[in-house]
Amino acid sequence: MAKVPQYQRLTEQDFPDQTGWIGRLLSPINLYFEQVNSVLNKGITLGDNMAAVIKTVELDGNFPVKLAWGLSSRPVSVLVGNTYRSDGSAFTLTSAVQVQWSYNQAAQLQIDHVVGISPTSSAKFKVVLECKIG
Repeated sequence: MAKVPQYQRLTEQDFPDQTGWIGRLLSPINLYFEQVNSVLNKGITLGDNMAAVIKTVELDGNFPVKLAWGLSSRPVSVLVGNTYRSDGSAFTLTSAVQVQWSYNQAAQLQIDHVVGISPTSSAKFKVVLECKIG
């Protein structure tokens, strides 16, 4: 994909025959251009620009874990973005961490099981979930 072209502000001097009114029009146009340019230059976030949320959940081996959802549609994808021990201690992953999830009758995202780690009440893990709607 091509890079976003460098943004160049529009000025009243670009429209010498329209100096009486063009400045009031150019100000919001330039602001819009700046914001769009910023977003398209690696400023897009899931939570702000897509129908998605990032949720961090602590797992202690007791399933299911129910999370408030809050978006208008049910999730279609829940991916694990990061995994770490709740107490900050080091550990080694031996396989990919994935969650088995469902969307329950109470409009909650429900984590039913996790693979790749074995959380317990004494070895809790936190997982960062990237949840998207379709």
